[in-house]
Amino acid sequence: MISLRRTAQNILIVGSSHVSVWVATFVFTVVQARYLDPSRFGQLALALAYAAFLLIFVDFGTSTLVSRTVAQRRDEQQSVIAATLLIRSVLWLVALPLLLVVSLVLGYDADLVRAILVLAIATLFVSWGGAVTAYLLGREEFLFPSLSMSAYRIVAAIVGIAILVLVPTPSLYLIACAFLVGAMVSAGLLFYALRGQKAIVWQIEPRRAVALLRSALPIGAYLVVGTFYFNVDLVMLEGMAPAENVGWYAAAYRLFNNATLVEAIVVARVLYPVFSRMSLGPQEELRVVIAKAMSFLAILGGAVVLLFVLCADDIVRILYSGDAYAPTANALRLLAPGLFFLYLNSVVCNALFALGYEKRLLAMAAAFAVLNVGANLVAIPRFAQDGAAAVTTLTEVGLLVWLTSIAPPRLVSREAVRDVAKAALAAALAGVVVVLSGATALLIVAGLALLVYAAGIFGLGVIGPKDLRAIAGLFGLGSGRSPDGDASAAEPQDGIGALGVADLRVVEDGTAGRVPDLDPQHVRDVLAEPIAVDHR
Repeated sequence: MISLRRTAQNILIVGSSHVSVWVATFVFTVVQARYLDPSRFGQLALALAYAAFLLIFVDFGTSTLVSRTVAQRRDEQQSVIAATLLIRSVLWLVALPLLLVVSLVLGYDADLVRAILVLAIATLFVSWGGAVTAYLLGREEFLFPSLSMSAYRIVAAIVGIAILVLVPTPSLYLIACAFLVGAMVSAGLLFYALRGQKAIVWQIEPRRAVALLRSALPIGAYLVVGTFYFNVDLVMLEGMAPAENVGWYAAAYRLFNNATLVEAIVVARVLYPVFSRMSLGPQEELRVVIAKAMSFLAILGGAVVLLFVLCADDIVRILYSGDAYAPTANALRLLAPGLFFLYLNSVVCNALFALGYEKRLLAMAAAFAVLNVGANLVAIPRFAQDGAAAVTTLTEVGLLVWLTSIAPPRLVSREAVRDVAKAALAAALAGVVVVLSGATALLIVAGLALLVYAAGIFGLGVIGPKDLRAIAGLFGLGSGRSPDGDASAAEPQDGIGALGVADLRVVEDGTAGRVPDLDPQHVRDVLAEPIAVDHR
């Protein structure tokens, strides 16, 4: 048994890197908006959207599968990195010509096409590094993946800002080179991290690569379809509205994207390997962890929505170029509620992936790909960027309904549902109080909103004294006494006590020299057939 305190330490490692990533990305985005007019800013966002889609296609679910496989059966996955690298290289070679053909058919100018090409090359390095990251995260080793992620964004930001500041009217192609430099540094750092992994087999085995790809097909198809419906709005907007509208929506969506920081830290990086291990045993512990994660993210999501809705005008005015980006504020308000549902969706979706529900998730993604495109066809011609933003939020609402409907009975507990509802109510009440107060100054609005929201969270019982003591115990703060005054909640049960999670095991980081205590249950080897794939 290993403590939740170790999970807290892992969250701190990943969280620190994500904060640096967020700051670097945020500053880089602001500088882009300052030095690029809305139309060119929108073109750069479009190029990055193509790169994101290419990355998902090249990954094709192998990151999710590799992390889950290594977490569940670590000692038999020494050759998985080589197989993953082979898959990604081949898929990239297949996709690159198609991407360039699409760019030419759609009539993009030469600068934008060159930018897309450079970002595609950067994507290859990111995908290679992602193969190593998936392996290390499956082992619950977070240091080097976190450092590499920080290096990528920080290096790209430094190089990009230098280009924007020093080069008069820089081309999109030149700005894209900043991402390429960052991707190369990041990949180099990750491969350096493997220097001590003597057990890794680097022999290229095409049969194993084919088997791994076949196992990843449902996951890969889901990710490709999901990425399509989350990026298609920008492509549709580019074809159905003036270039300025694309820039306004891109500016709002960048802030929306940056606000997913906490979800990426808690769920995608740290909890998914834990979900994967816990999926092999009784689901009671998994239900408790899901409930706590949903409650935590609902609280944070409510705060973010409040700030974005109430302070959108001030945020846009401070970060972007005055009146040029003023219409961004309303798009940001319409996107903001989607964050609340996105946080919740991330928890349930990752838990279902850990349980092997790929096929059901793929069906959901396919349905929403059609619905999303249809909704945007109606909304964008009438409301431009505001219509696209509203469709994004409605998509997140629909996803939550679908996810909870296909989840196993009681996987999402009543406690989690109550806490989410209370957090939403507290946010609504705080918003009403701020509006009725008539406050307009940014600091007063933000401070009053958060103060009333915090009072609502405590008043409605979403967080109580027991939870605060438990959290303090996880991070080694406070007296560590349990609410009953008995033995420490952080010590006898490894920092779990007041959280109500018994016997949650977290594998120690390999750098600490500990031998992992893994569940002895085996899963089917990826060479034989797909592992943990939903056959229902």
